[in-house]
Amino acid sequence: MGCIVSSAGGSAVSFGLETKSGNIYLIEERKPRATFELLDQSLSSGCSGLVVTRDYPKKLIDEKEIGTCRVLWLTSMVGEGRINPTAIGILMGQIRTFIESQQKTVVVLDGLEYLITLNTYDRMLQFMHQLKDIVVTNDCILLVPVDPRTLGQRELALLERNTETIVPKGESEQPDEMVLGSGEEGVLRLLDVKHR
Repeated sequence: MGCIVSSAGGSAVSFGLETKSGNIYLIEERKPRATFELLDQSLSSGCSGLVVTRDYPKKLIDEKEIGTCRVLWLTSMVGEGRINPTAIGILMGQIRTFIESQQKTVVVLDGLEYLITLNTYDRMLQFMHQLKDIVVTNDCILLVPVDPRTLGQRELALLERNTETIVPKGESEQPDEMVLGSGEEGVLRLLDVKHR
């Protein structure tokens, strides 16, 4: 299924991939553009959304079309809608509660690299295995953007082994703000998607 989703600044991302319930998708990209388009597709199909992010929620809501998604901010600052990034058990509980309290859900875990730096890779790999069990048994969708430059080859391979991996074509060769012209100004196009 192909679609065009508007984003901040009037630009759009053209992307053709349909996610399936019960899967974790590891999206290897420098900036989570494709991730948020996949989130939008899932929200359009009737899913309830949860976004766990390192980005400041107000900025995220202003820049992305995340509708009525619940947002959890990974920060050591105390407050409503905030999770200490070293409190992995609490984060797991929040994600599990959200998934189990809704009929159809999609969860974005944006900030895996940050979580790894504060909690060790092995601890976060265990976290991902536990999340996979929750995702599969509750038939939901988990989208995990990750910049492959931030992980070693072994670490990335272990994550890829238990996920559906998506690498937007040209992601590794193109600069972050590459605009491909096709007669439309300010249009980003992900021309192809390959599964690993």
